[in-house]
Amino acid sequence: MSLRILMLAILGLSNTIYAQNKIEGIVQNGENQETVYGARIVEIGTENKTISDVEGKFSLETSKDSIQIEISATGFRTETFTAISGDFFIASLTQVSQNIEEIVVTALSVKRPTKDLGYSVQTVSGEDVSQVKSVNVLDNLAGKVAGVTITQGASGVGSTSTISIRGESSFTNNNPLFVVDGIIINNNSIVNPTTDAAAGFQSVDFGNGAMDINSDDIESISVLKGPSAAALYGTRASNGVVVITTKKGKRQSGLGITFNSTTFVDDAFKLPEFQNRYGQGNNGQFEFKDGLGGGVNDGISYSWGPELNSGYLTPQYDSPVYLADGTEVRGGDVAVHGGLPITPTEMVSHQDNLKDFYQMGYTSIQNLAISNGFDKGAMRFSVTDTRSKGIIPGVDYNRTNAIGNLSFSPSEKLTVTSVFQYANSSSENRPASGYGSENLNYALVAWGPRSLDISKMEDYWQPGLEGLQQYSFNYTYFDNPYFTMYENRNSFNRNRLIGNVVANYVINDCWSIMARTSMDNSDEDRQFLRAYSSNRFKKGAYAEQDLLFREINTDFLVKYQKEWEDLSFDVSVGGNRMDQSSSNSMVIANELAQPGTYRLSNSSVPLEINEYSAQRRINSLYAIGRLGYKRFLFLDVTARNDWSSSLATPTSSENVSFFYPSVSGAFIVNQVVDLPESISFLKLRASVAQVGNDTDPYQTAGSFVPQVAYNNQTTFSALSTISNSNLLLEKTTSYEFGFDLRFFKDRLKFDATYYNALTSNQIIALPVAISSGYTQQVVNGGRVRSQGWEIFASYLAIDQKDFKWNTILNFSRNVTRVEELPEGATNITLAYNRVYDNVNQTVWYQVEEGGQVGDMYGTGYLKNENGDFLIDTNGRYIVDNDLKKLGNYNPDFILSWNNNFEYKNFNFSFLFDWRQGGILVSRTLSLAGVAGQLAETEYRPEDGIVAEGVVNVGTEENPVYEQNTTAISAESYYRQYYDRNHEENNVYDASYLKLRQFAVGYTFRNANKSSGFISQDRALRVEVIGRNLFAFSKIPHFDPEQLATQGQQFTSGVENMSYASTRSIGIRLGYNF
Repeated sequence: MSLRILMLAILGLSNTIYAQNKIEGIVQNGENQETVYGARIVEIGTENKTISDVEGKFSLETSKDSIQIEISATGFRTETFTAISGDFFIASLTQVSQNIEEIVVTALSVKRPTKDLGYSVQTVSGEDVSQVKSVNVLDNLAGKVAGVTITQGASGVGSTSTISIRGESSFTNNNPLFVVDGIIINNNSIVNPTTDAAAGFQSVDFGNGAMDINSDDIESISVLKGPSAAALYGTRASNGVVVITTKKGKRQSGLGITFNSTTFVDDAFKLPEFQNRYGQGNNGQFEFKDGLGGGVNDGISYSWGPELNSGYLTPQYDSPVYLADGTEVRGGDVAVHGGLPITPTEMVSHQDNLKDFYQMGYTSIQNLAISNGFDKGAMRFSVTDTRSKGIIPGVDYNRTNAIGNLSFSPSEKLTVTSVFQYANSSSENRPASGYGSENLNYALVAWGPRSLDISKMEDYWQPGLEGLQQYSFNYTYFDNPYFTMYENRNSFNRNRLIGNVVANYVINDCWSIMARTSMDNSDEDRQFLRAYSSNRFKKGAYAEQDLLFREINTDFLVKYQKEWEDLSFDVSVGGNRMDQSSSNSMVIANELAQPGTYRLSNSSVPLEINEYSAQRRINSLYAIGRLGYKRFLFLDVTARNDWSSSLATPTSSENVSFFYPSVSGAFIVNQVVDLPESISFLKLRASVAQVGNDTDPYQTAGSFVPQVAYNNQTTFSALSTISNSNLLLEKTTSYEFGFDLRFFKDRLKFDATYYNALTSNQIIALPVAISSGYTQQVVNGGRVRSQGWEIFASYLAIDQKDFKWNTILNFSRNVTRVEELPEGATNITLAYNRVYDNVNQTVWYQVEEGGQVGDMYGTGYLKNENGDFLIDTNGRYIVDNDLKKLGNYNPDFILSWNNNFEYKNFNFSFLFDWRQGGILVSRTLSLAGVAGQLAETEYRPEDGIVAEGVVNVGTEENPVYEQNTTAISAESYYRQYYDRNHEENNVYDASYLKLRQFAVGYTFRNANKSSGFISQDRALRVEVIGRNLFAFSKIPHFDPEQLATQGQQFTSGVENMSYASTRSIGIRLGYNF
């Protein structure tokens, strides 16, 4: 018995002696609190050591309660700390050089060091995103990532911005996937139903989905450019992935509070250059009577009228009319005076009438964030209020963001994190786009006469007929612009909730498991109000549109990892289930029974109903294997299989399964080869991958949509597209090669990538015979090859204690060429942009074998083999109605130059963005040129203009050309030269160099003071900032950066009576305490 007791005592003593304590902590950069990967942690006097992971975390077992540890990391001073078992230890290292390990967020939101990667990923920091922020977060990426093209919308604050990565390789869908903290979010732009005809509601841009994300909450944005980087996301990632990581709370003592305030004032970036010598009318004559053609040329608003400021007196829309009782009204108050004589007034120039219409806008973004760390976790909560008043009267955009970020570790093995974001976006009015009377520029630029006094239009009701009859300068085609913006409103209110819950459980040193569920849910209500006397709705109109979207993703990931002396290995296996549902319903009352009552129940005609709803599911399994050898050779292998409901039919699921593999490798040359001392790092990388591009639901089976009721009976009609039960996904196979070369301890960096991607099985709708009862059929066919170079270069030119200068270049060039079309097709029309529904006034986006995606076609005038215009015997151009290639809207290359300077507490930065090549077809040039509004039409000699070109004085078979000498009137010349039926003469070179942003500021900090408003831990930063300050361009009339709407599509390469973009200058304040 005593022996057993003695043995138990010895065992207990032994367990006590060898009991293991655990030191846990995190290594971070003392300058910016960013975590440090690969730091070496050693217990002094022992061989006990470990390495920090990509989150900067480490765990070290020891037999003592308190130990001395030494921490070293590349680019940081080696330092010694005292660590106590049971306390979470935070080690802040002092950075001594730029040669530090870079961490990026990759697929599935996994953080990895850049040196391990065999593919291209580029990251933009949260500071770069938010320093000179735009309301739309996408605009903040412009010029900052090689291979990424951002195009800002053309309808003012709150409009859609588009993004493409490595060009456009798909005929139907080139949108990248957006992921926020592991949550897949919707970035679609949904335009209201509309038609090409000169009736009904015009297109209204309500913005893209990603603009609900607030820039101040972003920690970083990583762009996964190629299929190798994005393959783990499967069918939705063929166009790349934008991975947004938001700011988290840090496990450190004390409450952290950050306040950021940004306020901009906005004005018009560029307005058209007008002629101001000639006023409204034709052939030098004008007299207003009723604005309907009853006077002399008063039914149109060309500026081919009398010479201005010459004493010419004539009745005008704002000239006085005296009623029988002596009351004075205006000439345009036709419904009031009933045709009484209008007192003639002098026609004078109003050269700033468009400038006077635009107003000074402003944007205010106020953000307050609170973070705190506690024993078992950390939290961050942020609220942001955004308020914008556009430069277009009556237009606004407002948004409130709230985000909560929580990390909690109830035990050593289990960590639970959760992110929830709520956004409420709204506007009292969004401007209509495209060509037509609901677009302000239709009346103000294309057809706004130079004699128009815009200030007289602010009182837009005819007296005594308020709510019934507007007052305007023309009642044939146009609405009063103020009437349009204050009465004909397009409002919306959107509530959106994005969130996830993630559980990570560490089973042991090798095994771990992750489970996650996430959701993106939005509910948007839109209202469209049209007052009585509107050009398109004489009896007013009202519509309601309701949009619902929900996507739920459920994931799991099981991971095994092991490290040996020379080898590291990890493999993960996971799965995902995506359930998505959406609906779009619009109910329209095309006439109102009573003016000013905007309810569907006030309709005097049967309601028009447009409804669409869709559901789809994608089930996925995937695996990732990673192998590292001696920290110089790395290999990644991924595989994913998707099962998509979009490709199922009511009777078969044969085509729903698709497999996507990828392989990438990286070789760090300087680890095995002695390179010159100046070379601090050299990596070669290569990858091959395959991904797919899914299609919309219901392409494989026929479906029906509701129509206007007939005899109080619900009616339905089949879709105009023939379904295809054998439809397959598009597939992209991509090869990528690159290198990462750094000099002088990483002060000079070069990163170059070449890619070659082939997309086959293109999903395209081909036209069918009208006798079929359909307009098109969806088929697979065609191959498109996308090739290009991306180069990133940065140089820390000066790195002194008080002065630093860092300069960055991003270069990209992409060519996307069509190698094959579906059998029997010589060319395919992908889209178009036109004036109303006129086929003769259309820009066609067509592809043909050997051509490029982005090629644009239109018509023009005949030329001979030397390129000279052919002129007829009357001195006029000869029309050529055959389609000809106008050019391609894609740039030849994009180059941006970003510079950051720091001198003591001062900072200065600027970003230039250069896009070379591409064309832009201008409706402003064609329409305002025909109407005689632009400066190009001011030259009007009395003896006419001789068109440059040649006359064939021989025969068609044996032409003999002589220089044209026949003059025609200036009005006839310009009206034919800029004729909107022929686009060739209305094409601009779209190249530009733009100062996209700048900032200059000062940080108030007192390193010698431990408390107070300004101290060691409390700093105030004040900056003067600006966006879109100026551009060098061959286009004199508008911002060369353009995006147009056509129906429910966005099209590039056309300026379609676009609104002025904004130049913004403001103040940014940031205070941390």
